[in-house]
Amino acid sequence: MIGRLSGRLVLVELPDVVIDVGGVGYELEVGSGFVSAAAVGDQVVAFVRTVVRPDALVLYGFASSQERQLFDSLLKIQGVGPALALNAISALGADGVWRAVADEDLARLRSISGVGDKTARRIVIELAVAARGFAGSRGGIAALSPQRDELRSALAALGFRPAEIEGVVPRMPEELDLSDAVRWALKELRR
Repeated sequence: MIGRLSGRLVLVELPDVVIDVGGVGYELEVGSGFVSAAAVGDQVVAFVRTVVRPDALVLYGFASSQERQLFDSLLKIQGVGPALALNAISALGADGVWRAVADEDLARLRSISGVGDKTARRIVIELAVAARGFAGSRGGIAALSPQRDELRSALAALGFRPAEIEGVVPRMPEELDLSDAVRWALKELRR
């Protein structure tokens, strides 16, 4: 597998670029952010993920290893393929996606072309653990509360629908432990 390419940018026809590495031109699909700081002829570094499909072998290029890690994490979510994952990174950037997940900002995620309500919820729920690690290691993004995940599970076990759960969980005060959070959520759901 190819993990990283370093060479001269010789062609930009988004979403495709060609990077010349020692006389070999590698075609990659990239997001708009990849070429925003580079022009044809510039030396570039691309962090690469290879995706094998029955009809093609596609190289996806990213400006950072964090973008590539996010791409990998997004691909694990049901209903998110490479094109949608690349759209998300292009639209919000890696930091923007992680912030939206950390803030449980479904509206921001729905602003990504191809992301509806169901997919936005999946992204928030399934990237929550990864977002905690991202926030803790990089700072600047408030870490997700582990109680929010536990509160979601508790409310689901009590029979509440996902829409009801998502209506209260993002507003949960951070300082509550799980039992207090459940009491608070039940009070909020009765309103």
